[in-house]
Amino acid sequence: MQQITEHFISGNSFIHSTHPGFRVGCAFMFSLCGALVTNISAAECVFACGVIFALAARLPFLKLIKRLFFVNFFIFFLWIFLPFSRPGDPLFTIGPFTATTQGVAYTTIITLKSNGVILAMTSLISTMAVQQMGAGMQSLHIPDKFCRLFLFTWRYVHVMSTEFYKMRRAATMRNFQPRTNLRTYQTYAWLMGMLLVRSLDRAQRVWQAMICRGFTGTFHTLNSLEVHGRDWFLLIISIVFSTVFIVLEFYKIGVLL
Repeated sequence: MQQITEHFISGNSFIHSTHPGFRVGCAFMFSLCGALVTNISAAECVFACGVIFALAARLPFLKLIKRLFFVNFFIFFLWIFLPFSRPGDPLFTIGPFTATTQGVAYTTIITLKSNGVILAMTSLISTMAVQQMGAGMQSLHIPDKFCRLFLFTWRYVHVMSTEFYKMRRAATMRNFQPRTNLRTYQTYAWLMGMLLVRSLDRAQRVWQAMICRGFTGTFHTLNSLEVHGRDWFLLIISIVFSTVFIVLEFYKIGVLL
Protein backbone atom coordinates (compact mmCIF):
# COMPACT_ATOMS: atom_id res chain seq x y z
CA MET A 1 0.00 0.00 0.00
CA GLN A 2 1.38 3.37 -0.97
CA GLN A 3 1.28 6.23 1.52
CA ILE A 4 2.08 9.91 1.28
CA THR A 5 5.21 10.41 3.34
CA GLU A 6 6.68 13.54 4.89
CA HIS A 7 10.46 13.34 4.46
CA PHE A 8 11.48 16.67 5.97
CA ILE A 9 9.50 17.05 9.20
CA SER A 10 12.17 15.47 11.43
CA GLY A 11 14.98 17.84 12.34
CA ASN A 12 16.19 20.31 14.93
CA SER A 13 17.09 23.28 12.79
CA PHE A 14 16.16 26.89 13.40
CA ILE A 15 13.28 26.67 10.92
CA HIS A 16 11.89 23.44 12.42
CA SER A 17 11.42 25.21 15.77
CA THR A 18 9.61 28.30 14.50
CA HIS A 19 5.88 29.02 14.72
CA PRO A 20 3.81 27.26 12.01
CA GLY A 21 1.75 30.39 11.33
CA PHE A 22 4.88 32.46 10.74
CA ARG A 23 6.23 29.82 8.39
CA VAL A 24 3.00 29.72 6.37
CA GLY A 25 2.95 33.53 6.11
CA CYS A 26 6.64 33.73 5.15
CA ALA A 27 6.22 30.97 2.54
CA PHE A 28 3.25 32.77 0.99
CA MET A 29 5.10 36.11 0.85
CA PHE A 30 8.30 34.55 -0.55
CA SER A 31 6.51 32.49 -3.21
CA LEU A 32 4.32 35.41 -4.31
CA CYS A 33 7.23 37.84 -4.70
CA GLY A 34 9.49 35.17 -6.18
CA ALA A 35 6.97 34.03 -8.77
CA LEU A 36 6.37 37.57 -10.06
CA VAL A 37 9.98 38.48 -10.91
CA THR A 38 10.69 38.86 -14.62
CA ASN A 39 14.39 39.71 -14.89
CA ILE A 40 17.38 37.46 -14.46
CA SER A 41 18.97 39.44 -11.62
CA ALA A 42 15.88 39.07 -9.44
CA ALA A 43 15.55 35.39 -10.44
CA GLU A 44 19.16 34.75 -9.37
CA CYS A 45 18.37 36.36 -6.03
CA VAL A 46 15.25 34.19 -5.59
CA PHE A 47 17.33 31.08 -6.20
CA ALA A 48 20.08 32.23 -3.80
CA CYS A 49 17.54 32.98 -1.05
CA GLY A 50 15.93 29.57 -1.59
CA VAL A 51 19.33 27.93 -1.09
CA ILE A 52 19.83 29.94 2.12
CA PHE A 53 16.48 28.69 3.45
CA ALA A 54 17.40 25.09 2.53
CA LEU A 55 20.74 25.39 4.34
CA ALA A 56 19.04 26.92 7.39
CA ALA A 57 16.54 24.04 7.50
CA ARG A 58 19.34 21.42 7.13
CA LEU A 59 17.28 19.42 4.65
CA PRO A 60 18.48 15.90 3.72
CA PHE A 61 20.53 16.49 0.60
CA LEU A 62 19.59 13.38 -1.40
CA LYS A 63 15.85 13.70 -0.71
CA LEU A 64 16.01 17.37 -1.63
CA ILE A 65 17.77 16.58 -4.91
CA LYS A 66 15.12 13.96 -5.68
CA ARG A 67 12.34 16.51 -5.17
CA LEU A 68 14.13 19.06 -7.34
CA PHE A 69 14.57 16.40 -10.01
CA PHE A 70 10.80 15.99 -10.36
CA VAL A 71 10.36 19.77 -10.65
CA ASN A 72 13.13 20.15 -13.19
CA PHE A 73 11.82 17.23 -15.23
CA PHE A 74 8.93 19.48 -16.29
CA ILE A 75 11.23 22.49 -16.70
CA PHE A 76 13.33 20.38 -19.08
CA PHE A 77 10.49 20.46 -21.62
CA LEU A 78 10.48 24.27 -21.42
CA TRP A 79 14.14 24.23 -22.47
CA ILE A 80 13.15 22.22 -25.56
CA PHE A 81 10.50 24.67 -26.78
CA LEU A 82 10.85 28.16 -25.26
CA PRO A 83 14.34 29.14 -26.61
CA PHE A 84 13.05 28.47 -30.15
CA SER A 85 9.62 30.03 -29.77
CA ARG A 86 10.39 33.56 -28.58
CA PRO A 87 11.41 36.30 -31.03
CA GLY A 88 14.76 38.04 -30.58
CA ASP A 89 18.44 37.93 -31.48
CA PRO A 90 19.55 34.59 -33.01
CA LEU A 91 21.84 32.59 -30.69
CA PHE A 92 22.26 29.21 -32.42
CA THR A 93 20.45 27.10 -34.99
CA ILE A 94 19.40 23.42 -34.99
CA GLY A 95 18.06 22.45 -38.40
CA PRO A 96 15.16 24.74 -39.27
CA PHE A 97 14.88 26.02 -35.68
CA THR A 98 16.70 29.07 -34.32
CA ALA A 99 17.15 29.73 -30.61
CA THR A 100 17.15 33.35 -29.49
CA THR A 101 19.00 35.09 -26.69
CA GLN A 102 15.71 36.33 -25.31
CA GLY A 103 14.25 32.81 -25.32
CA VAL A 104 17.21 31.36 -23.43
CA ALA A 105 17.11 34.23 -20.92
CA TYR A 106 13.36 33.75 -20.40
CA THR A 107 13.77 30.01 -19.76
CA THR A 108 16.69 30.67 -17.40
CA ILE A 109 14.52 33.05 -15.36
CA ILE A 110 11.76 30.42 -15.07
CA THR A 111 14.30 27.76 -14.04
CA LEU A 112 15.97 29.90 -11.37
CA LYS A 113 12.86 31.26 -9.74
CA SER A 114 11.04 27.90 -9.84
CA ASN A 115 13.90 26.16 -8.07
CA GLY A 116 14.27 29.02 -5.59
CA VAL A 117 10.58 29.00 -4.68
CA ILE A 118 10.54 25.19 -4.37
CA LEU A 119 13.58 25.29 -2.07
CA ALA A 120 11.99 27.94 0.15
CA MET A 121 8.59 26.20 0.23
CA THR A 122 10.23 22.88 1.08
CA SER A 123 12.22 24.52 3.87
CA LEU A 124 9.29 26.41 5.37
CA ILE A 125 6.26 24.18 4.71
CA SER A 126 7.54 20.60 4.34
CA THR A 127 9.39 20.81 7.67
CA MET A 128 6.19 20.66 9.70
CA ALA A 129 3.45 18.07 10.02
CA VAL A 130 0.18 18.75 8.23
CA GLN A 131 -1.62 19.06 11.57
CA GLN A 132 0.81 21.82 12.57
CA MET A 133 0.25 23.56 9.26
CA GLY A 134 -3.52 23.47 9.83
CA ALA A 135 -3.04 25.00 13.27
CA GLY A 136 -0.75 27.62 11.76
CA MET A 137 -3.36 28.51 9.15
CA GLN A 138 -5.97 28.90 11.88
CA SER A 139 -3.59 31.18 13.85
CA LEU A 140 -3.42 33.41 10.75
CA HIS A 141 -7.24 33.62 10.80
CA ILE A 142 -7.59 31.89 7.47
CA PRO A 143 -11.30 30.91 7.15
CA ASP A 144 -12.14 27.75 9.12
CA LYS A 145 -13.84 26.17 6.11
CA PHE A 146 -10.62 26.39 4.12
CA CYS A 147 -8.59 24.92 7.00
CA ARG A 148 -11.04 22.04 7.43
CA LEU A 149 -11.02 21.36 3.70
CA PHE A 150 -7.21 21.25 3.68
CA LEU A 151 -6.93 18.92 6.69
CA PHE A 152 -9.71 16.58 5.55
CA THR A 153 -8.21 16.38 2.07
CA TRP A 154 -4.86 15.36 3.48
CA ARG A 155 -6.42 12.83 5.87
CA TYR A 156 -8.71 11.15 3.33
CA VAL A 157 -6.24 10.97 0.49
CA HIS A 158 -4.72 8.14 2.56
CA VAL A 159 -8.11 6.55 3.18
CA MET A 160 -9.18 6.70 -0.48
CA SER A 161 -5.77 5.38 -1.52
CA THR A 162 -6.27 2.39 0.78
CA GLU A 163 -9.76 1.74 -0.62
CA PHE A 164 -8.51 1.96 -4.21
CA TYR A 165 -5.68 -0.52 -3.70
CA LYS A 166 -8.05 -2.86 -1.87
CA MET A 167 -10.46 -2.89 -4.83
CA ARG A 168 -7.63 -3.26 -7.35
CA ARG A 169 -6.25 -6.21 -5.37
CA ALA A 170 -9.71 -7.81 -5.46
CA ALA A 171 -9.82 -7.33 -9.24
CA THR A 172 -6.35 -8.88 -9.59
CA MET A 173 -7.49 -11.93 -7.61
CA ARG A 174 -10.31 -12.28 -10.19
CA ASN A 175 -7.62 -12.59 -12.89
CA PHE A 176 -7.90 -8.99 -14.08
CA GLN A 177 -4.81 -7.92 -16.03
CA PRO A 178 -4.68 -4.32 -17.31
CA ARG A 179 -4.26 -4.08 -21.07
CA THR A 180 -5.06 -1.55 -23.77
CA ASN A 181 -8.57 -2.79 -24.45
CA LEU A 182 -12.19 -1.93 -23.72
CA ARG A 183 -12.49 -4.33 -20.78
CA THR A 184 -9.61 -2.64 -18.96
CA TYR A 185 -11.19 0.79 -19.46
CA GLN A 186 -14.53 -0.51 -18.19
CA THR A 187 -12.89 -2.07 -15.14
CA TYR A 188 -11.07 1.14 -14.21
CA ALA A 189 -14.27 3.14 -14.73
CA TRP A 190 -16.01 0.71 -12.37
CA LEU A 191 -13.20 1.15 -9.82
CA MET A 192 -13.49 4.94 -9.99
CA GLY A 193 -17.27 4.77 -9.63
CA MET A 194 -17.08 2.47 -6.62
CA LEU A 195 -14.40 4.68 -5.08
CA LEU A 196 -16.71 7.69 -5.42
CA VAL A 197 -19.63 5.81 -3.84
CA ARG A 198 -17.51 4.57 -0.94
CA SER A 199 -16.07 8.08 -0.46
CA LEU A 200 -19.54 9.58 -0.11
CA ASP A 201 -20.60 6.85 2.30
CA ARG A 202 -17.41 7.26 4.35
CA ALA A 203 -17.80 11.06 4.46
CA GLN A 204 -21.36 10.80 5.79
CA ARG A 205 -20.36 8.32 8.51
CA VAL A 206 -17.33 10.41 9.56
CA TRP A 207 -19.39 13.60 9.70
CA GLN A 208 -22.06 11.93 11.87
CA ALA A 209 -19.36 10.56 14.19
CA MET A 210 -17.80 14.02 14.54
CA ILE A 211 -21.17 15.60 15.33
CA CYS A 212 -21.74 12.93 18.02
CA ARG A 213 -18.37 13.90 19.57
CA GLY A 214 -19.33 17.59 19.77
CA PHE A 215 -17.40 18.95 16.77
CA THR A 216 -18.18 22.66 16.38
CA GLY A 217 -16.19 23.45 13.23
CA THR A 218 -12.78 24.21 14.78
CA PHE A 219 -9.82 21.87 15.20
CA HIS A 220 -7.92 22.24 18.44
CA THR A 221 -4.27 21.36 18.92
CA LEU A 222 -2.40 20.19 21.99
CA ASN A 223 0.82 21.79 20.72
CA SER A 224 1.89 25.13 22.20
CA LEU A 225 1.91 27.89 19.57
CA GLU A 226 3.65 30.64 21.52
CA VAL A 227 5.51 33.32 19.57
CA HIS A 228 9.24 33.65 20.24
CA GLY A 229 12.00 35.95 19.03
CA ARG A 230 13.12 33.46 16.38
CA ASP A 231 9.67 33.68 14.76
CA TRP A 232 10.00 37.44 14.33
CA PHE A 233 13.55 36.93 13.03
CA LEU A 234 12.26 34.55 10.35
CA LEU A 235 9.58 37.07 9.38
CA ILE A 236 12.13 39.90 9.14
CA ILE A 237 14.46 37.77 7.00
CA SER A 238 11.59 36.89 4.66
CA ILE A 239 10.54 40.54 4.36
CA VAL A 240 14.15 41.54 3.59
CA PHE A 241 14.42 38.84 0.90
CA SER A 242 11.10 39.85 -0.66
CA THR A 243 12.08 43.51 -0.60
CA VAL A 244 15.33 42.69 -2.40
CA PHE A 245 13.34 40.86 -5.11
CA ILE A 246 11.10 43.89 -5.60
CA VAL A 247 14.03 46.34 -5.74
CA LEU A 248 15.91 44.18 -8.27
CA GLU A 249 12.74 43.76 -10.32
CA PHE A 250 11.87 47.44 -10.56
CA TYR A 251 15.37 48.96 -10.78
CA LYS A 252 16.91 46.20 -12.97
CA ILE A 253 20.03 46.00 -10.81
CA GLY A 254 22.48 43.39 -12.06
CA VAL A 255 23.93 40.79 -9.67
CA LEU A 256 26.54 38.09 -10.28
CA LEU A 257 26.25 34.70 -8.55
